[in-house]
Amino acid sequence: MAQEKPYDFVPFPSGVDRKSPEGHARFVHLTGTLEATLAAHRPVQVASGFLDVVTVQGQEVVVAQGTRRGRVPILPGSSLKGAVRSLVEALSPSCVRVVGGRSRKALPAPLAPCSDADRLCPACRLFGISGPGRENYGGQVSVEDAVMVSGQPVLVRTPLLWAPARSLRGLPERYMAGDRAVGRKFYFHGMPARGTDARIAAGSGSAFETRIHFENLTEGELGLLLAALGQHPRYPFLLKVGAGKPVGMGSLEVRLRGVRLMGEIRSSGRAGARSPYLTGEPLAAAVQEWVRAAGENGLLDGEALEDVHRILRRENLARSSPEGPY
Repeated sequence: MAQEKPYDFVPFPSGVDRKSPEGHARFVHLTGTLEATLAAHRPVQVASGFLDVVTVQGQEVVVAQGTRRGRVPILPGSSLKGAVRSLVEALSPSCVRVVGGRSRKALPAPLAPCSDADRLCPACRLFGISGPGRENYGGQVSVEDAVMVSGQPVLVRTPLLWAPARSLRGLPERYMAGDRAVGRKFYFHGMPARGTDARIAAGSGSAFETRIHFENLTEGELGLLLAALGQHPRYPFLLKVGAGKPVGMGSLEVRLRGVRLMGEIRSSGRAGARSPYLTGEPLAAAVQEWVRAAGENGLLDGEALEDVHRILRRENLARSSPEGPY
């Protein structure tokens, strides 16, 4: 009997909602910063290039290359941004921004990547686009590197992993429904599988702190971002970040510590005066209101949210992962 695949698909939306972004020239909507702790429920590997494995008295030890003081492990903001963007795309009427050449023919035509900075889908408005001609927009969300505040790097061994299946004809049959791709692929959380491939990762129980900055987001857009961070009150979930996703790695919980909203820009031109800082019950109430607005404004697809929750919910940490090469 074939082993169950460690992933499932979230169906594509029926169309893409493209409109002009608010831009960066003036602040008319919500601008501020999300402060969050990222808790690793499973080892997380995002290669940084300054860690190595050496053998000391017969034992393999993880060390930092070089001797400069103050070097601490991080999760790059670009990696976190990519993981969150993929969820925003899945949860909203957004385009499919990254798709291989041979796979493009399997993509429903309305979901083609945005190519005009004046007509952008929700994901491209939030995270930006880059390309020739009109295909450039800086986006309205930026993510700082997440710095480890507790825990330490560890050596983990996983089964060997191969690149996702491809063929000269494009996507494999299990990714298809007729001549069209089924949807966006997400890996389940699961128990770590053991193997022979050595990886340096942040150990389970590690914690990182980061900040996510946003500019000119409507209440609905901020609600969509929060839902993609697993903060929806009814449908919470953990993120999957970094390498080893099929074999039980990369499970991160976003714990929102607070939200600072920029105050009004006064005649002096200064921003941020008397900025409200939301925590506790006021923050929980605001998050509920923002995700409600996302649903009411058509930015958050309820069925897609249920599918993402089913795949990425915390309970799936107890699932088994594939053993042997995958």
